[in-house]
Amino acid sequence: MRIGFVVQRYGEGIDGGAEVHCRRVASRLAGRGHQVTVLTTTAADYLTWANHFPAGESELEGVALRRFPVARRRWVRPFNLWARKVYRGGQPLDVQWRWLVRQGPYTPALLQHLVEREADYQAIVFFTYLYFPTAAGLPLVPRRALLVPTAHDEPTLYLPLFRPLFHLPRVILYNTQAERELVQRVHHNDEVPSRVVGLGIDPPAPGGEAEFRARHGLTGDFLLYLGRVDVMKGCGEMLAQFQRLAAEPKFAGLKLVLAGRVRMELPRHPSIISLGFVREAERDAALRAATALVMPSPHESLSMVTLEASLAGRPVLVNAGCEVLARYVDQAQAGLAYQGYEELRAAVERLLAAPSEAADLGRRGAAYVAGHYGWEPVLAAYEEELARVAQQAGE
Repeated sequence: MRIGFVVQRYGEGIDGGAEVHCRRVASRLAGRGHQVTVLTTTAADYLTWANHFPAGESELEGVALRRFPVARRRWVRPFNLWARKVYRGGQPLDVQWRWLVRQGPYTPALLQHLVEREADYQAIVFFTYLYFPTAAGLPLVPRRALLVPTAHDEPTLYLPLFRPLFHLPRVILYNTQAERELVQRVHHNDEVPSRVVGLGIDPPAPGGEAEFRARHGLTGDFLLYLGRVDVMKGCGEMLAQFQRLAAEPKFAGLKLVLAGRVRMELPRHPSIISLGFVREAERDAALRAATALVMPSPHESLSMVTLEASLAGRPVLVNAGCEVLARYVDQAQAGLAYQGYEELRAAVERLLAAPSEAADLGRRGAAYVAGHYGWEPVLAAYEEELARVAQQAGE
């Protein structure tokens, strides 16, 4: 099949969850013989959308890339003023659209390509409802469109601006049942065909734990946070909670390791180690070496890092305020959900005091992910839905 993917960023060094998700699906479909083209921007930075990659055509992992320039850079402080006004609700649609242009990445050339070259693709998969390429692009080609919304409970999901988007595609592919229930509750789009497809998860490469610990001077237990270090990901609260934890004699020697690009000010603390962005081998070693993964984000449609930690046999500590994560640890018995400092403290104390229980949580998580997040059923589901959309579009 000739398949198009639309996503705001794509490529080496791009660490956003939806972008990584899109890349993994696109490259594997290309590996199964499909003609896959990703339509994306030249941006690498999700805050400014500054042009970084050259515009034009290239190839990565058997996938054809067409990059379109961002016509309007995002200036964060003025944008935040717009965002606060829009998030409060009650703004007319023209104001919401002006916010969307500023939200970006604003790329009229990508939209023009969709209009002029729609017939090049038998089906087009749009990743992430939140950004301009999907919100403005999908309505131009609804008869060929599949939407992977990666939605979670946040103010933007409730904006009237996005309501048509959830009624237009031929099919919506959700990451979890909780995500489908949320979107259908907010947008009343039960009539749109949908399917919970999720994502295949690859186990972290074996080995490297001892070397990782030696490189970073880690001789005892450590909690790992893996991903973008950002206030919006719950990291501010996590860091404050960990500093309280580390001040107690009972937790002397416990470290918090942050592996990901830093987008906020970090406290100077001897027990907090920030590695910045790490390559895949270092990432895998960190997962296998950690005592537990902590995932403080209140907003996730599917946390690949949490599932990867489970496959590595690590217990996970997740924010109970995120329904997707709380439901996962309950169903998989893969870790503990916490809300607030006291519950986090109790969870950490429990894992450190009972290594055998922590190991059991890790084993149960690994078995659950292996049984529910294999690539074959995920790719087969994509192929079925893509073929159905192409047939309905007359291809």
